Amino acid sequence: MDYAEHERRFGYVRAKLRLVTTEAGGLTQGVWDDYRPNWGVGERLSGDALMAGAPITIEDADVIRPGDTGLVRLHPMYWDAWEEVRPGQRITMFEGPRIIGVAEVVGIVPPE
Repeated sequence: MDYAEHERRFGYVRAKLRLVTTEAGGLTQGVWDDYRPNWGVGERLSGDALMAGAPITIEDADVIRPGDTGLVRLHPMYWDAWEEVRPGQRITMFEGPRIIGVAEVVGIVPPE
């Protein structure tokens, strides 16, 4: 996917992502551009996490390894699920039911 064009058309969420260490149940390898996790972006009335997909691109490295932190751009697949997300908010990164990272939202960049 051409994320530059996607960002111009739809905007993106900028965040500081820290991956869980392998020893704490995180991934054995890092994440890279176009990695496609689910994100816990809120809570449903039932108390369950509101999950929403968003591929990532990494701003300051080629890969983020378990236990490391990096700046990322999140490209929400359905913006409606992200409308309550705000700068300063922490969102949880999931692979299936497993928590593999936590991101702090730095900013919401609107479309051009």
